[in-house]
Formats: sequence, C-alpha cells, structure tokens
Amino acid sequence: MEPPSLTDYMMAVQHPRLCFPDDDVLAASTTVLDALGPVTGSGVFGCVFRFTSEDGALTWAVKCFTSHSDARADRYRKICAALAELRPAEERWLVPIEFAPEGVLVGGRRWPLVKMPWRPAAPLLDWVERWKDNPAALRAVAADFTAVVGRMGELGIAHGDLQHGNILISAPRRVQLIDYDAMYVPALAGTARPERGHRNYQRPRPVGYGPRMDRFPARVIQLSLLGLAADAELWDRLREDDDRLLLGQEDFEDPGGSEALAALADSPDPQVRDITARLLADLRSPHDLLPPLAAVVMEPTLTPVTPARPRPAPVPDTASEAPAGQPTGPRTDEARGGGQQQEPRPEAEPEPEPEPKPEPEPKPKPEPRTEPGPRPQPHRAPQPQPQPPQQPQSAASATAAPAADRPVRAAARSRSTRRTPVRRNRWLLRPGVLLCLFVLVLLLGLLVALFLVAPPW
Repeated sequence: MEPPSLTDYMMAVQHPRLCFPDDDVLAASTTVLDALGPVTGSGVFGCVFRFTSEDGALTWAVKCFTSHSDARADRYRKICAALAELRPAEERWLVPIEFAPEGVLVGGRRWPLVKMPWRPAAPLLDWVERWKDNPAALRAVAADFTAVVGRMGELGIAHGDLQHGNILISAPRRVQLIDYDAMYVPALAGTARPERGHRNYQRPRPVGYGPRMDRFPARVIQLSLLGLAADAELWDRLREDDDRLLLGQEDFEDPGGSEALAALADSPDPQVRDITARLLADLRSPHDLLPPLAAVVMEPTLTPVTPARPRPAPVPDTASEAPAGQPTGPRTDEARGGGQQQEPRPEAEPEPEPEPKPEPEPKPKPEPRTEPGPRPQPHRAPQPQPQPPQQPQSAASATAAPAADRPVRAAARSRSTRRTPVRRNRWLLRPGVLLCLFVLVLLLGLLVALFLVAPPW
C-alpha cells in the first residue's frame, strides 16, 4: 500500500493529539506553520514538519515518508542502535534521532516517522551566502567539516548523502549533519545502498555502500569552501543555480571542459590547487578506495595564480618579453607572464624612435647576424631581413634550434611583425598626404560656394 501524500500529511499534523497517539511529547506540542502551511521541507523520500512544546522551550523536527521501502525499518533500527552508543557531547556533528515504525496516524493507518531535536543552525548555503567574504570563517568551517568526516571514518560510519541541504552550521562555526536515511554503520555491511545521493556531489562512477562512500562528496565540499576563502568572486561567477556550492554534475562528467575546475586549479591558494588535482584523480580512479581528506591549512601562503592549462597568448610573445640571455624557462614562469603579455605590447612600439642598438647587442647569437649588414639608424630594416625565411619554420626550428636561440629568433619575429603594420597605418599622418587632403577639401568647398552663389541654371 502506498504511503500518504504530502497533502495528507499536511492535513494530519495540524492535529498533533490525533496523529501522534503513542508520543505524549508530540501530542502535546504545537505545529509550526509558515506561509505554505505546516510543512518546512520536502524531498524525494519524505517531508519534514516542525513542532514546539507548549511552553515554547523545545522544538522537534519530524520526518514523515512519502515513499515505501521494505528495508527502511530494519535499517533505521540498526542506525539508531549504532548512534545510541555515541555521546552527542563528544560527537558534536551528531543529532540524536528516534525512529518509530508506527509513529504517525494518517487515514486510519499508522506510518513510520523519524524525530530529532530542531537545531538553531543555518543551512550551509545560507551560511556561505552570508560569510563568503570572510576567508577566516570559511576556513574554520572547512577545517571543522574535515575533522567531522575524519571522525566518522574512524568510527566506521558514513553519512551517505553529504550535500549542502544536510549540513548545518551552528553559532561557533560547528558542523552538524542531519538526514540519516542513507547512513552506513558497521551493522549494515553487505547490504545495498538505499540511495545514490545528491547528483551535484556524487562521482559519476557508482560508489559502493560502505564507510568510504563520503570521501568524494566531502572533497567537493571542502574544495568549494577553501576555493571561496581564496577568491570570494567565484561564488557569483561559477554558480549556475542554487542547488550546489561551486561544482556540479556537469563538471564531474566533463572535467576537461569545466570552467569551475579550471578556476579552482588556478587558485592563488596552493592547497586549493592540490585538492583540485586530487579531485580530478578521483574522477579518473577506477575504484572506490579514494584517499581521505587532507588537513586544512588555516593561514595558507597565497601565491600568484599558476594556470593549470595553456593560455591563449602565443608563445613567441612570451619569449620576446624575456630578458636578454635568459631562457624561456619552465611552464610556471611562462604561465605567470601569460596574464601580462598583452600589456607590454603597446610599450614596445616606441622602440624604433630612440633606436638604442646596444639593447639587442648583449644577445650572443644575433650579433653575428646583424653586424655584417649595414645598420641604418632611422629604422631596423636590416635586422628583420634574415627572419622571413625562418618564420614558416617556427614549429620545426623550435625543436631543432638550441634553447638559447629560441628567445632571440622569437623576439626578432615578434618585433618585426608588430612594427610593420604600425608603419603601414601611419601613412595618413605624413605632411604631404595631409597637405593634399587639405587642398582637396578647400577646392570642394570653393565649388560648393560657387554653385550656391551663382548656380549654372
């Protein structure tokens, strides 16, 4: 028989004394109403209602199920038994729960429910929205979340659906977890996973039901918090909807084309870059034995952004900007200059005017090339002449020529190609052309005046 619908539950819970015949505490409570009625939240498998005691001192969250599962009662008995052995004062992530297989009366029949204390805490998305510009607060929550996940791993427990809707942040920036429907405890070893979890936090490759199934979603949450701590602008730049932090299912299915993963890989925080690399390795891993979360560095040393992928700026421009006698260097130096390669180009245009030839002279290789030919001072025409034969060979000669030669040839090519179009575009500024244009305009003006004063007709 199908369980009651959301509407059926909403009608029943407005009369606590009738629908909770076996729970004196809930029967004497008052249903909390909002603009839509008594419901405070609903999901795929159930809905949650809020009740307060008569004096208003205590508040409970009651979950009623809108889907049927034959294994639910047995699973919750084992989960409640395992959690009852823990001390909530020591396990601060834990919210005590009670499962009643026949706890709520709807339509003349009893149905299961789960009751837990209502925590005065903010859901993770709301908390991040408020504190996204506070790096210290974000790192503190990331560190506490990492500690919670590590502690659960020590106990052999996994939540099963780590996502923003099941994480609460209390006043002292402490993490608490709710919704234990998919939880794993040692007594459930060998059983099937009841649900897959939120799509924006789970790896596309299926993960088995066990104590390690939280490692990938936990890394997604940890990476998002630390990424925002390093760059708060990512919150508005990367989020496509309100059902995620920074990453989503499409990022996991196509990591090579993910803007969010690329931005996190270029983070100024070295720990964020390391976690991003680890997440990409998790996506490629064929098994479920993913490594646990690394400890959070509370005060990282931020470094300049090092892009994890090649930038659109051409390589010859990067080489031309290198100082004389200095090789192009590893990809790190090349990437750090990538973001500034377009700025120095206008500053390189005025080089033909002062014509200080000693600037390229310290280079060891170009000297024998440029010295035999005449070196007129007004321009550098003789210098680019040896380069046109080498320009079509840029791809082949880059591998054949020595490393020290490459910056020199690239510098000559880039300077010649940058100056040539500038000179062709300056012919309008020559005095003779300007004088001719002035005379033409003057003649046209006289003709127009003659036609106006004495028209031929």
